[in-house]
Amino acid sequence: MTRLKAWLRSPFFSPAGFLVRAAGLAAAYGLLHLLGLRDYATVLSGGLPAADSSPRLASFLGIAYVLSYFGWVIAVPVLVLASGVLAVLERRFR
Repeated sequence: MTRLKAWLRSPFFSPAGFLVRAAGLAAAYGLLHLLGLRDYATVLSGGLPAADSSPRLASFLGIAYVLSYFGWVIAVPVLVLASGVLAVLERRFR
């Protein structure tokens, strides 16, 4: 448990910090996807996913899902690659 706390408190600009942020983004996307918010992404094209949902709520949920999706597709791979590169550079120039 102390090891997990050490990982979570790692500095932002470190290999462990990058991996923790990537895991957080992946977990957020996975949770929103499992909750079924993918249907709410239809607000981007002007549609509502269900007749009983309010437009404000649908817009909020749709934007939240799309932002988490972009984080999963764009930010997570960049953070994982940056973590590897930074780890190699730190070992090389230590």
